Amino acid sequence: MQATSAAGYFPVHDELDPIPLLEALHAQGLSTALPVVRPGPDLVFREWSPGAQLKRGKFGLQQPGPESPELMPDIVLVPLLAFDRKGGRLGYGAGYYDAALRRMRRQGTAAAIGIAFDEQEFPDVPQEPQDEPLDTILTPSRIIACGE
Repeated sequence: MQATSAAGYFPVHDELDPIPLLEALHAQGLSTALPVVRPGPDLVFREWSPGAQLKRGKFGLQQPGPESPELMPDIVLVPLLAFDRKGGRLGYGAGYYDAALRRMRRQGTAAAIGIAFDEQEFPDVPQEPQDEPLDTILTPSRIIACGE
């Protein structure tokens, strides 16, 4: 599959910043998007271009406004607190990304790429049935294919 779109996130706290990667993907011709949190938990992705105006949303996240069209990305760059090599991910606990990935995977293919620092790797991250696994982990020093 040739990806034509990618979604990332605007970093909060001490998260690894994926914006330079999104900018590079956009420069290569991919459509890019950022998440928008809605009640539910519901997470959708809205188109974003480098330099576009963002609004402060739920949890203080920077996100595109309602005038930006929704986008179903081929690739989702996923924030996390911890990961393991099997694709387990510990997020912030609200389940927004799990629900969005589950919905996107039912409708087609969505590659979930965790973005993390090397130090966020653990031998085993506890998983629950509703947790969606990551396909790949991208750190500053390596790319990890999950489950291999």
